[in-house]
Amino acid sequence: MRSRWDWLLLAQILAIGAISLLIIFSINKNLALNQLVFWVLGLVIFGIFSRFDYKNWRNLSTYFYIGAIAALFLLLLIAHPVRGSVRWIDLGIFRFQPAELAKAAGILILANFYNQRSAKEVKNLVLSFLIILPAIILIFVQPDIGNTLAFFAIWLGISQVAGFRFKHLLALLFLSTLLVTFFFELLAPYQKDRLISFFNPNTDPLGTGYNLIQSKIAVGTGNFWGRGLGRGSQSQLNFLPESESDFIFASIAEQLGFVGATLLLILYTWLIIRLLTVAREKNRFAQLIIAGTVSFFLLQFSVSIAMNMGLLPVTGITLPLVSYGGSSLISTLFLLGVAFSIIRYN
Repeated sequence: MRSRWDWLLLAQILAIGAISLLIIFSINKNLALNQLVFWVLGLVIFGIFSRFDYKNWRNLSTYFYIGAIAALFLLLLIAHPVRGSVRWIDLGIFRFQPAELAKAAGILILANFYNQRSAKEVKNLVLSFLIILPAIILIFVQPDIGNTLAFFAIWLGISQVAGFRFKHLLALLFLSTLLVTFFFELLAPYQKDRLISFFNPNTDPLGTGYNLIQSKIAVGTGNFWGRGLGRGSQSQLNFLPESESDFIFASIAEQLGFVGATLLLILYTWLIIRLLTVAREKNRFAQLIIAGTVSFFLLQFSVSIAMNMGLLPVTGITLPLVSYGGSSLISTLFLLGVAFSIIRYN
């Protein structure tokens, strides 16, 4: 075992968390206090799993994934809809989102599957997708498009490292085109309206296009230095919906301006690059775990920011480590704890 600790990587994580807490505090002090509690709990979990030998997940990943699937299934049986979606189990103290747990479990079970297999073989490629298909279906029917996309990104990222061939990519693109058409028909009416309003939000500025319009206004009015903490009209006067979660990047751009938004982008990019250096370790299982973690980070990071800037339709996807929410934060810190374990035990 190595006794080293990557203090720089930890500092980057905490710096992103500090920006998040600062913005949430400027929006709602009570939510900021809740998020601080989640950070404390998440860092405890982070510390525990950074000292837990990641190689043990080869034997535990199946049980972890089965538990996540059971939680997703239980969600559909006992949870109540919130704004048209069934995504959270109310535990009294806080609401738990099983999809976040399932993403972490999906990364570990796919890494274990490909540890002794290659994605060059079509059979393995199909089997790996069938493994995560139950989670994808259970998340899609909630409905939760954002986390469904995250699962596809995780599968594709890990398969790529496991030897995914270019000809398979072409076949996948063709199949994806067919699936998009099929899944569009299965979307809830409000989700279809979101996609349609993306191309011209002004057709329904007070309805389906409202979120997109307000988000673009928030980003644009931040200018270079921002309006200052607690002074953003969009986030402070509640013109911008979900300003502490789905649209937190727009809140950052409005209050901290181009400078604050760029700082966050730099920290995030740096964090991803640092994680990729961990993947240089020769242990294949470690490489696959990092591939899945980075794929999940890249997808949610790029989609969330593009959505906030009006470049993609509104999907309700969170910005990891930044958006308000305990389930997302804790599952992300768990995965980062596993990454630290790779550094310590490889």
